[in-house]
Amino acid sequence: MTSRDETPHPETTLEHYPWIIVRFRCTRCRRYGDARLARLAEKFGAAETIAKLVERFHASCPHRPAKRNGRLAHRPDPCGGYCPDLGTNIPPDLPPSISGLTLIEGGKDEQLAEKPARNDRRRVVGG
Repeated sequence: MTSRDETPHPETTLEHYPWIIVRFRCTRCRRYGDARLARLAEKFGAAETIAKLVERFHASCPHRPAKRNGRLAHRPDPCGGYCPDLGTNIPPDLPPSISGLTLIEGGKDEQLAEKPARNDRRRVVGG
């Protein structure tokens, strides 16, 4: 079982999923899907795991293994569906204004010295 303070993993049930939005993405194509936790729990039950939901996401992928003449034809590039929020403590639905500022390594000391600007002033010829 997962408590609210732990990071979600593939075996986390919808009952213990810590956030309101469940996101699905695919690395092979541009498919994506966002679903509300309450709707997923209503449709599939609170005991459904994230891994099972990712399998359902795989089922509608154009890169899934295709059946031909009753046999499974494997494709060279299988579906890359995943849930990007697994293994992280940052909620996907957190507004940017609440998340605060992010410290970036380096700073002004590591910037390259700027070259002095050329003086491209035009001279006035004549009076």
